[in-house]
Amino acid sequence: MPAKAPPKLKKTKLQLGKQKEKKSQERRMKKRQREAEEADLYKRRGTSNRRERGAIRERRPHVIMRDRLESIRTGIEKRSTSGPFHRPVNRKALPRYYEVIHEPIDLQTIRDKNQRYEYRTADAFLRDFELMKNNAIKFNGEESFLGKEATEIYEFVKKTVAENREEFDAMEKAVQEQLNSGRKRKKTSSNSKPASSDTTG
Repeated sequence: MPAKAPPKLKKTKLQLGKQKEKKSQERRMKKRQREAEEADLYKRRGTSNRRERGAIRERRPHVIMRDRLESIRTGIEKRSTSGPFHRPVNRKALPRYYEVIHEPIDLQTIRDKNQRYEYRTADAFLRDFELMKNNAIKFNGEESFLGKEATEIYEFVKKTVAENREEFDAMEKAVQEQLNSGRKRKKTSSNSKPASSDTTG
């Protein structure tokens, strides 16, 4: 005859089961909330296909801006002489660098910032390349190989932005309108919520 589980063990199993069910419910709620937000964001009735929703997302202004900036950054990364700027300077190998340079920047960091949609304008993107140039000159000297390479990279980005200014202006305007629209929706949603009444016993 199998031994019965002690009451304490049964209670522990019951608690674990309830916690698991609670987490499962939270996941389902988050999923439903995300789907509702997507439906509101893209304003596409009847769009339940995940691939189609992804395609719609890729046409959003902030995504278009991100992809355009990334195409410039990727082009720089392909330069045969840009290797020293691909990743952050190794702190262990060159600790002095961080004593001299207080705002380090590199192509990987720029990529990560762009992936988080931190660049809302082409000028903000350009400023990080200017910072990269200034850092290289400050630490290595203006006539050094790295100083010259960073200057060439900056000039390339500056020229690309200038030559495509109308395109960037249109994208920036669309991104700003998207942000303003999102704020208006949040404000409307907040104002439409009924005020909770406090009751005292």
